[in-house]
Amino acid sequence: MSTKLVKSMGSAGGTDAGLAGWLVVLALWTRFFLMVGVLKSIGMMIPLLQDQFDTSTWVLGWISSIIGTSSGISGIFSKLIGRRFRPGYAVMTCGVMISAAVIIASFATSPGHLACVFVVLLGTGFGISGVLMKEVIGRCFTTNYATATGIARTGDSAGLIVCAPLFQLFLDTYGWRGAMLLMGAISMHLVVCGALMVRAGPTSTYQELSEDDVISEPSQLPTSCDALSRNLSRNFEIQLLSDYRYWAAASVACCTKYAFNMWIIYFVSQAQSNGFSLEDATTFVTVAGVGGLLGRLAQGLLMDRKIIPLFPLMAITMTVCSASFCATPFLTSYWLMMTSSLMIATFSGALCCLQDVLCKQVLGVNLLAGAFGWRGITSATMDFSLGFIPGLIYDTTGSYTTAFIFLGSVQFIPMFPLLILRYNGWVE
Repeated sequence: MSTKLVKSMGSAGGTDAGLAGWLVVLALWTRFFLMVGVLKSIGMMIPLLQDQFDTSTWVLGWISSIIGTSSGISGIFSKLIGRRFRPGYAVMTCGVMISAAVIIASFATSPGHLACVFVVLLGTGFGISGVLMKEVIGRCFTTNYATATGIARTGDSAGLIVCAPLFQLFLDTYGWRGAMLLMGAISMHLVVCGALMVRAGPTSTYQELSEDDVISEPSQLPTSCDALSRNLSRNFEIQLLSDYRYWAAASVACCTKYAFNMWIIYFVSQAQSNGFSLEDATTFVTVAGVGGLLGRLAQGLLMDRKIIPLFPLMAITMTVCSASFCATPFLTSYWLMMTSSLMIATFSGALCCLQDVLCKQVLGVNLLAGAFGWRGITSATMDFSLGFIPGLIYDTTGSYTTAFIFLGSVQFIPMFPLLILRYNGWVE
């Protein structure tokens, strides 16, 4: 079989990319902005949808969490899509899917309709676009990888700052259906980012692959099961599933994502149950967004300037974040609640960037696409299995106290595999 020229995302080493790399950072920033904005919008609508559809809190919370499930499962196919198509075109398609999902959801008449739209379109669009862009950034940036990741992930913080008050304005003015239509229109910005990636061109370079790395044309598919098995193993990086380093890094990412996503979904309702108004809760979320932005930027400075090594920085952020989750349900003071939300968002923001740095440090750049894909599936399994628990605890006990203590415990669990990585010298 002759070798072919196929697209590959940059190089595994060398200097940082120029404008093309920063355009990918912009695209990933937009993707994070939209994902947090959509999740926060759904969280703010839980009381309204509960009355509209005559359903339980845990059902709506679980529907919100399965967005992550669909996102994780679809992410594993990103490597194949990245090999076959240009990343920009894939991102444009994902932007259309996300926008269409939010617009269609505005016409839903039952929780089942929401679940179907979120699984098929919304989660898939977020999953494929996220893995593709993170892998490109991993190859484009070497010395400033933590900084590039941190800047891209400030989209989370911007989403919290902007979308909470903006969506509240939409709700008050147009109702929940009109508000969802407007969020769908805003989501079309990801299509523009994909177009910029296509126009940039240099985000991908051509390299000649070896005989073993060739992507076969449909007419040249392997005829033996053994060859097919090797091809699937190579494309999906199945060997990662037997590597402890992957599972240790995945535990940090999955627990952090789960705890923070549940906080996004339930915090407004929890604050209201503590006696705060919806306007107060919106203010807390906005301030938290500022903290998340600072946390993401600060970790890039600390890591790339080699001020604090990765292990102690992750240990500090994990411990403070866990303690803040546990303390939140006991706070009735306005300023203490604001401080708690600020601490959670700041340290979760730093931790969500450090988990990508950890993945690259312990596994290497060549396994990033597979690691991000399998990490997404692992996280999706966790979201699917445990996403309903905080809502169920609230429905059972009538309080969010136990639910938030549970989230704090989940956030602290990765400390143990992280200690093993440090003991074996796999992380600085």
